[in-house]
Amino acid sequence: MLLGIICNRKKHLVDELQSVTHMYLEGVAEYMNVQPVLIPSPMVNGTFDAAPILERVDGILLPGSTSNVHPSRYGMEETEAHEPFDLARDEAAFQTIEQAITRDIPVLAICRGFQELNVACGGSLNPTVHEVDGRLDHRMPESEEKDVKFGIQHRVDFSKDGYFHNLLNVESAQVNSLHWQAVDRLGNNLSVEATAEDGTIEGIRHTGATYCVGVQWHPEYQAGENIISASLFADFERAMKAYANE
Repeated sequence: MLLGIICNRKKHLVDELQSVTHMYLEGVAEYMNVQPVLIPSPMVNGTFDAAPILERVDGILLPGSTSNVHPSRYGMEETEAHEPFDLARDEAAFQTIEQAITRDIPVLAICRGFQELNVACGGSLNPTVHEVDGRLDHRMPESEEKDVKFGIQHRVDFSKDGYFHNLLNVESAQVNSLHWQAVDRLGNNLSVEATAEDGTIEGIRHTGATYCVGVQWHPEYQAGENIISASLFADFERAMKAYANE
C-alpha cells in the first residue's frame, strides 16, 4: 500500500527544498506496514494537481510544520501573529484534502495537518491561543533536548462513545501537543473527538468520510507515557487496507 505524505517547501541556502521531518517517516515505519511516498508542494509559479496522485495512493498523511495556514483561507487578514507561511504547502494540502474526502481515501492529519483539515471544512483558527484567558500555553518548550521538546504537555479528554474513546477504551490520555494556533470555529461535518483540559479542541473526525481523523498532538513521536500512537496508526493502516481492497 502507498501512503502519500505532503511535503513542506522551505528555504535552504540559496535554493529551496521539499521536506518531511524524519519523525513522521520513523513513526510510519514503526507502526505501519506501508510504503511512504512524498508528495512535493508546487514550486514558485508552478501548478499542482492532486488528482493523478490520489488515483495511486491508499491513504494520505498531513504532517506538522513550523509554518501556518495562510489566514486568507479562513477569511482573515494577514498579521505577524499568523506567520510564518508556506503557500505552496497550502495549495497542495487543500487540494489533497478536498479530493481525498470526495474519493473517501483515508486521511490522518497531524498538527498543521489538523488545522488544515479544519480550515478545508470551513473552520477558522485562533493564531495565539495562549493569549486567550483561561487557556494553557500549548507552545513547544524551549530546549535542545528532543524528548523535552516533544514530551508530554497535558491531558486530553475523549468524547464519550467517540472515535478515540472506542479505539482506546479510555476516557483520557496524556499527549505531546505543541502549537500556538488552535481551532476557533469548527469546520463543517467535523465532530470533536478530544479536548484539552482548557477546552482547546485537540482531536477531530470528518463525519462524512469512512476514515478522516485529525489530531493536534504528535503521535509520530512517542516520548514518555503514550497509549495512543500504536492504536491510532494501526487503525489508519486498517482503513487503508479496506480502501485498497475496494
